[in-house]
Amino acid sequence: MLRFDGKVALVTGGGRGLGRSHALLLAARGASVLVNDLGGDPTGSGASPRPADEVVAEIKAAGGTAAANHDDVAADAEAVVQAAIDAFGKLDIVVNNAGINVPAPIGSPGAVDQIRRQMEVNFFGTAAIAAAAWPHLAASGAGRIVNTSSPTIVGWEGQTPYVTSKAAVFGFTRCLALEGKAAGIRVNAIAPTAYTRLAEEADIPDSLKETLKEKMTPSMASQLVAYFAHEACAVTGETFLTQGGLMQRIALTMNEGYANPDTTPEDIAEHLAQIVDDATSKPLGIVGSEGEVSLLDIV
Repeated sequence: MLRFDGKVALVTGGGRGLGRSHALLLAARGASVLVNDLGGDPTGSGASPRPADEVVAEIKAAGGTAAANHDDVAADAEAVVQAAIDAFGKLDIVVNNAGINVPAPIGSPGAVDQIRRQMEVNFFGTAAIAAAAWPHLAASGAGRIVNTSSPTIVGWEGQTPYVTSKAAVFGFTRCLALEGKAAGIRVNAIAPTAYTRLAEEADIPDSLKETLKEKMTPSMASQLVAYFAHEACAVTGETFLTQGGLMQRIALTMNEGYANPDTTPEDIAEHLAQIVDDATSKPLGIVGSEGEVSLLDIV
């Protein structure tokens, strides 16, 4: 069994949905978990327990070790990471799960503001947590970062803000894996589909919601998080789709294309089928992989 005894994990957005599931699984397998979540009553009046506190109580009731943090990943990433250090003395694993999704078709009022807001939380929050955690993960000797992208990065009508931010996470994961190689830090991302509060509130058919509820639970996605988070995981720079037990690699590919130094618009039109031919496509290189096309090979 892949366990996390002696390891410290930070799970952002850990109070609900996928984040809660990730935190519970890591704790059940021996990790000390800092559960970060901004949600709930910020006054501390106790009128309504905050989600992070509820998850911590759940972990402790099961015999695990956890602490709560309520800072904003986009505004207070240093404070979030420091809370893990203060609580447990070190940090080995970061699970960047915190995110928001507010549909805003491009051209609609406030669409650009939504792009900025969702980039701020979904991408810059992820980047800020990773940057703040980096020295601690390097000190760990086997640091792990698990980011959260989305299957929607292939494109989703009316979801430009969300998809754009999650596509940025995809690219960020690949770059961060390159930087982490020398430090022993492995960085991967999940692209999950699961029935969560966001799915329940989404403008999708009820039949799809029922399918998600019955066949795509958060705990199914958490299994991949635990694998990516473990020191035995040798994969880095990858994004795996996970939905209802199905796991698939999401990759950038490039084909052989068509070359002509003297090309013209008419020439491009004539050879368009060759330019878009998938039969010659190969994945672009991933850190540590062999036999794949890399950007340097192309240049």
